[in-house]
Amino acid sequence: MNDEFNIEDYLNSLPDHVNVINIPHKNLNYLPDLSRFKKLERLYCNNNNLTSLPVSPKHLKYFSCSYNNLTSLPILPEKLQLLCCSYNNLTSLPVLPENLKRLYCFNNKLTSLPVLPKDLIWLYNHGNPIYDIINNNNLNIIKKNIIILNNFRHLYYCLKYRKRFLRMMEPVIKKRYHPSYLDDLKEDDDLDEKLNGW
Repeated sequence: MNDEFNIEDYLNSLPDHVNVINIPHKNLNYLPDLSRFKKLERLYCNNNNLTSLPVSPKHLKYFSCSYNNLTSLPILPEKLQLLCCSYNNLTSLPVLPENLKRLYCFNNKLTSLPVLPKDLIWLYNHGNPIYDIINNNNLNIIKKNIIILNNFRHLYYCLKYRKRFLRMMEPVIKKRYHPSYLDDLKEDDDLDEKLNGW
């Protein structure tokens, strides 16, 4: 008779300096805090029932969380080089670290992608709504397409909410850029420096 896997007991049995945690196919519906594992570089938690994840350890380099029920990911650590998050319910991804080399995010619900790191060499994003919009065999063109798409999205929201934004910001703008700001200008003041701070 197999005992049910207990994630708490398992993690408590590991030393603080462990650098790999491998827990696929354990029928997990949550993952406890992993912050005590200061040297953790590889985390494999694929093929479970996870709907969310704790904050990622800051030294993590390889992260496999595919085949779960995730709708979002935590902030990714700066040292991350490989991210496998395919077969989830992700609609967006967090900011991608500059060290990321490989990204496997296929078969999700992604309608956008963040700016891709310049050193990214692998991107698998098929099976997402965004795929048909940016798809190209050249990764450099995909990176440019994402920037263009994100700029258009930003512009769309700026235009959509411009009245609300201006109404909220009008008092601040009037106060900050009122000409009275220059009333105390002295003859030996650097005008360029003064205007830059305006």
